Amino acid sequence: MSAGPGVWFPLVTGESAAQALAAVEAIARDLSGSLPRAPAPALVRGNVDLALFFAYMERALGRAEAGERAEQHLERAIDQLAEQAAPAANLYGGFAGVAWVTEHLAAPELSAEDEDPNAEIDEALLTVLRRSPWREEFDLVGGLVGWGVYALERLPRTSAAAMLPLVVARLAERAKPAGRGIVWHHPQAPGGEADPGMAHGAAGVIALLARILQEGDSVPQAAPLLDAAVDAILAREGEDDGQGDVAWCAGNAGLSAALLAAARARGRNDWERTARRLAAIAAGRYAGTSEGEGFDPALCHGTAGLSHLFHRLYQATGDSELLAAAHRWLERTLARRRPGEGIGGYLCRTRLADGRSGWAADPGFLGGAAGIGLALLAAATPIDPAWDRLLLLSGR
Repeated sequence: MSAGPGVWFPLVTGESAAQALAAVEAIARDLSGSLPRAPAPALVRGNVDLALFFAYMERALGRAEAGERAEQHLERAIDQLAEQAAPAANLYGGFAGVAWVTEHLAAPELSAEDEDPNAEIDEALLTVLRRSPWREEFDLVGGLVGWGVYALERLPRTSAAAMLPLVVARLAERAKPAGRGIVWHHPQAPGGEADPGMAHGAAGVIALLARILQEGDSVPQAAPLLDAAVDAILAREGEDDGQGDVAWCAGNAGLSAALLAAARARGRNDWERTARRLAAIAAGRYAGTSEGEGFDPALCHGTAGLSHLFHRLYQATGDSELLAAAHRWLERTLARRRPGEGIGGYLCRTRLADGRSGWAADPGFLGGAAGIGLALLAAATPIDPAWDRLLLLSGR
């Protein structure tokens, strides 16, 4: 059976859960040690990544010291933000990410009389979003979709409700016709092709629009834009079955999660059938015992992200194939751990100082140990991993 809203079931118990939590403890010990000062207050190796990890460690395991450390890292991130003359605005590399985590962690404790810590952020983003026509980035990591995720986290504030129709209008301006549908072209996509992925492409747009329809106030343009985006995806259905990337950020796994959200927002059983088919294809990739070797353990493009994504899909659908895939990718995440190496035993693939790709200790959320730790906590405890709203894998 699928889980109801706000319900979360651990993926593992017993020995597997103990292994996952031992890895979490090791990650926490290393992240509590002497790490280089984060170069920027961003969700890429920044203090805000660590704040999110330690806050959920407190929630899941009841560790007061973890909560104290979360507050310290968030304060450092905010201080770093104040030191920058012109910080970037995007969700994963700029001030919107710091503001999202601030809102996410503080929201349950704030009363109507408390000063709003993100009021100035909202004003800055509203100014940016009023620029038209939009020619800049549209995606989750660096553009419009990321700001939509931030605005959803801020609802029901008036400023957040004002952002959502602006995000949708700017997305419409950035879209390009494609047959009966529309697509978005990311400047870094190979050959300038439309990217169907979650991090930089259409899946992120689709998942955001689905959330806006379910959680936001009336945004009339959201439904037709969502329909056109899904039409373009369905027109290319089957083109890369079993051939594309297998990751949260790209390929059928992330796309299936976005289509499932869209199907339920619009009441479309045909879309849900497609979403389930794509999820099954992605779940079947690398199903052999040794086929998943060599994968990065990170959230973005690695084993921890895949385990968490398939676990979310299973809880939404009750499909046992997706549950089996979640278990496989969790086992691979645990197998990647090498105590004494990296952070908590994890090295992740990253771009090294000389420009080459290699393995290094990465403390971050998207590509490193903080994200791995969050996924392991979600696998082994019953605490709702609402942090994955940052990945557009869940809603409020």
